[in-house]
Amino acid sequence: MRRTRFRLMVWVVLVAIALLAMGPRLRVAYLTTLLLLELPTPETDGPISRRLADPQVTRVTFEAAGRTMVADVYRPASGSRHPGIVLNHGVAAGGMNDLRLINFADALARTGYVALVPEFINLKEFRVRPSDVDEVVGSYEYLERLHNVDAERIGLFGFSYAGGIALLAANDPRIAERVRFCFMLGSYYDLRSIVTYATTGYYRENGEWVYMEPRHTGKWAFLRNSLELVENDTDRRLLTRIANSKLEDDSCDVSAAADSLGEEGAKLYELMANEDPDAAAGMIDGLSPRVLEYFDALSLPGNIENVTAHLIIAHGRDDNLMPYTESLILAENAPPGATVQLRILESFQHVDLEFSWEGGPAGWVATLAEVGRVYSVAHALLAQGLL
Repeated sequence: MRRTRFRLMVWVVLVAIALLAMGPRLRVAYLTTLLLLELPTPETDGPISRRLADPQVTRVTFEAAGRTMVADVYRPASGSRHPGIVLNHGVAAGGMNDLRLINFADALARTGYVALVPEFINLKEFRVRPSDVDEVVGSYEYLERLHNVDAERIGLFGFSYAGGIALLAANDPRIAERVRFCFMLGSYYDLRSIVTYATTGYYRENGEWVYMEPRHTGKWAFLRNSLELVENDTDRRLLTRIANSKLEDDSCDVSAAADSLGEEGAKLYELMANEDPDAAAGMIDGLSPRVLEYFDALSLPGNIENVTAHLIIAHGRDDNLMPYTESLILAENAPPGATVQLRILESFQHVDLEFSWEGGPAGWVATLAEVGRVYSVAHALLAQGLL
């Protein structure tokens, strides 16, 4: 009898130890489930708002990259030290007030992150510039100085173009050794590939050209983004007219303005009008030095050797702004000091999540498998700070 009781006590102790050890992991699994339920409907409150305390939201200003930046800080309700994350809104007119970003920052703060959401002026005005990297670095340095942030558990998050900006910031010597993780959703590897896809609809997959209809706005938005790099005033005005007209109505006739362009502007416009993927590389190489310097500064090849962060890379397979192969190439060419988690997803169209429950039982099984993949991405993010 004594031996039986002793064995029972041993088992009770072992189970108790196991539960204690698993406690944090079980909680992260629970929080991940709540976060996953929140993501598809950013315009409405999900169960996370009913089960976890409201965060504290504070508007702050700080100096970075030679300007005064404005940001919102989302803090968990508890006053202890928390992991931190810098959220970059990407190229979006709403900037830090984009509803999707507000919802995401709110949800992360409920799970235990201190989320810093700065206003990136260039990105809000549909420009992507090398100076944006300095602003992300400055935002990271500000976040790690906050008294309730654990400086050893801070990472970066970037949507779309902002993912590349985040990784370039994680490479910056000022913070490279301290950035714990970098999450990139629907981002890029090489701007030359992005422009080739935006203009022709072709991207490389296993060495072969593959066609997928691109968003018509992609190439004209890129043209408008490049206008500051055009030195000739007349060409800049004409290209502005072309870009704005095409963004409003892709079928409009811009031939009169195109015929009036000088050499610098004509080369840029011809690239936008090109439909042959094999011709794109030569046309890009023929652009002005200022444009090529821009490509080199913001592309990732040769610019991420210092990264030591854990990279969480997610991409929608049907992304018609940034081909998913960009994330495949990034994962294959990650710097030696970084570790990588890669997920190619079926439910994301660029940065927007929507699960499909159509197709009967087979479709439901496929969707459940996709839910599991998205769950693994969300769990990877929370685990970086909470485990």
